[in-house]
Amino acid sequence: MPPGSWRAFAPARHAALGFSEHAAPSLVFVLTGVVLGPELLDVLSVNLLAQFDPAVSVTLAVLGIFVGSGLSAAASHGRVTFWWVTGATLQGLITFGTVAAAMYLLLHQWGLPLPVDPLTGAAVLGLCSTVSAAVRETGSGTASNAARIADFDDLLLVALGAFAVAWLAGWSSLVVVVGLTLVAGVVIAVAGAALLAFSGTAPERSVFVTGTVFLLGGAAAYTGTSPLVSGCVAGLLWARMQRSVTALVDSDLKKLQHPLVVILLIIAGASIQFTYQLLWLAAPLVLFRLTGKLIGSLVTARLFGLPAGLLATYLAPPGLLGIALALNIQQVLSTGDTLLVSAVTASTVAAELLALVLVIFQPLALSSVEAA
Repeated sequence: MPPGSWRAFAPARHAALGFSEHAAPSLVFVLTGVVLGPELLDVLSVNLLAQFDPAVSVTLAVLGIFVGSGLSAAASHGRVTFWWVTGATLQGLITFGTVAAAMYLLLHQWGLPLPVDPLTGAAVLGLCSTVSAAVRETGSGTASNAARIADFDDLLLVALGAFAVAWLAGWSSLVVVVGLTLVAGVVIAVAGAALLAFSGTAPERSVFVTGTVFLLGGAAAYTGTSPLVSGCVAGLLWARMQRSVTALVDSDLKKLQHPLVVILLIIAGASIQFTYQLLWLAAPLVLFRLTGKLIGSLVTARLFGLPAGLLATYLAPPGLLGIALALNIQQVLSTGDTLLVSAVTASTVAAELLALVLVIFQPLALSSVEAA
């Protein structure tokens, strides 16, 4: 099936999340959360949602592990990987700047009641808008290079998100706190690898992997920092170790990964508060994100010799890490106001549907590439 098909488009196919091409889009799980949440059936009440904070932290650590292992695997391409990361960072920064600046102007003028000041709120919305759903595109041609740029924009969110979470948690020395989180990730990863090396049976190995992941998420959550960072460091280290250890970790993590991500999306859906403020935030957020991605595509495509239309179709579908970071920030804010999470979740679903329009034109872009 060509890359422009629904299976290739669906944001649930994100490489860092490890979903298969047949996985359901995030819309299905978010809507499930909305139905079960306080706004409708109230099965997932406000008090019950607060009990899922540990699951959110563990899920963030798992996502970070796959981001780190994906980066390590791509590092074998050497200089090509550097250009992929550079292109992804460039378009991500353009999207971040576009969304943050536009949303700040609106928030400053409207005076919407946010749990943070307008500048911080705009920065959070901009950061959560930077990620794109990666594409399962193989080969080494133009389409593959464009897909890899979409793959690596997770790194910008993980890096800036680490400082954003630490700052919103109230830490004054951000560099020290983030550095300690990196060290904790290294120590836990090495200890987990040592345990795996001496594990005998599959059940024993699964216990060690699960315990290590819980430590990665719990250590970051306890200090008020991002589990994405500790997980990313662990993923990098494990991917650079012996192949046997890496294969064991990957096989066991995939058993945890899918149910945890589904829980994450259901929690995000249940956290949505349907208010007029949400509509005023989510609608322009979708527009500004798409504008930022289009501008980023034009600039990055010109610098890297890629078709701008092709790159835009890969960057338009939103990544699920934006929702994950928003939930992480909601944790450290410790407030009942979920307007930021609601806006990020609702805009992600809307952007996912909007990106379907671009999918229609993607085969035309690919045809022009092949003709050239």
